[in-house]
Amino acid sequence: MIKMQHIENLEVKPILFLDLDGTVRKPTKGKQFAVHPQDYELYPNIEKLIWSYRENGYIIAGITNQGGVSHGFKTPIEVEQELDFLISLFTKSPFHIIKACLHQEGGKVFPYNRKSLCRKPNIGMLALIEYELHNHGFVIDWDNSMLIGDREEDRKCAENAELKFIWADSWRGDKELIN
Repeated sequence: MIKMQHIENLEVKPILFLDLDGTVRKPTKGKQFAVHPQDYELYPNIEKLIWSYRENGYIIAGITNQGGVSHGFKTPIEVEQELDFLISLFTKSPFHIIKACLHQEGGKVFPYNRKSLCRKPNIGMLALIEYELHNHGFVIDWDNSMLIGDREEDRKCAENAELKFIWADSWRGDKELIN
């Protein structure tokens, strides 16, 4: 049986959806791709920037496609370790929730080589977050929410969800080219 919140206990809040790779974190200097969790670093001043949204009432949600699992480049446990390491890079984690999609069609590792509605540009991760937040007493204010990302699938995900989209380099205030 699904436990539903009483309507009078729900709080309406905007949400800041953050792609992780190329938006919040990047491979450490000298590396094109991260192989180990420690191969990541935060973009400069990202912690302060994210916290400014949280302090202004936003729920902070990380969303990331991790199709490398479907291709056998990493395991689900390694993705979890990478996310744990990401959190450890912050003085205090600004995230309320983080979701990762491990699926990508065309991979070789079952069941992750199958289509998933969670994989951006689909909006499945956003819907899962909405459901989980509702069960914790929150309703997403979609009209005042936004998605920050560095790739076309991030922009398309925002478009599919009818969300405001901002390119990561513009949002961070840098002009660094992101692959």
